[in-house]
Amino acid sequence: LSLRAVNSSRSAFAAFLFAPLFFQLYEPGSAGPDTELFRCEVHMKSFLGVFRSLPSLEKSVGKCLILLKPRASRLVLQLHCKHGVTKTHNLAFQECERLQAVFDTQRCASRLCAPARLLAEAVVHFPPTLAEVTLGTGPGGKISLRNYVEDEAGDKTMVTELWLAEDEFQSVAVAPGSHITFCLKEFRGLLSFAEASNLPLTIHFDEPG
Repeated sequence: LSLRAVNSSRSAFAAFLFAPLFFQLYEPGSAGPDTELFRCEVHMKSFLGVFRSLPSLEKSVGKCLILLKPRASRLVLQLHCKHGVTKTHNLAFQECERLQAVFDTQRCASRLCAPARLLAEAVVHFPPTLAEVTLGTGPGGKISLRNYVEDEAGDKTMVTELWLAEDEFQSVAVAPGSHITFCLKEFRGLLSFAEASNLPLTIHFDEPG
């Protein structure tokens, strides 16, 4: 089962793949040899609304049943709770294009790998309202994080810059003088997931653009 999402500007893409063994029961349906794998699109807010309070769900919900009903154009989510209570959510969906980000990490000139906690602790120093941050390389193999400020004459903006030593990373292979600017809000979300899952974060980047 794959869950994929992309933001409105198509600058951020996420894909989660669940193997059949992840579930207690998994029935993929009766797709024939000439039948294309089924996929559908639902609104993110309506889907996430079902799982909005995880601490409450963990206490009250025993299992979750996910049913795809192509003929009825519905994605059905059933939460089987304690005391025999069943909550059913019928989400309308529509057919969609295949959602897949196209990129080749092997062609990127720079690569960083670090524990998620290292970068999560680094971005704490930036204000929550900051839109973008610049990741760059400096002398001695150091890696810098700096809030992105457009060069405007007379603009009094506080600049925050943080330097991380090369030995704090698990691996570093970066082109000298390279730098990229990206959305900090999306980066924070990725870091929280990686830190909660105890996963290292690998960053591949090349020229800006």
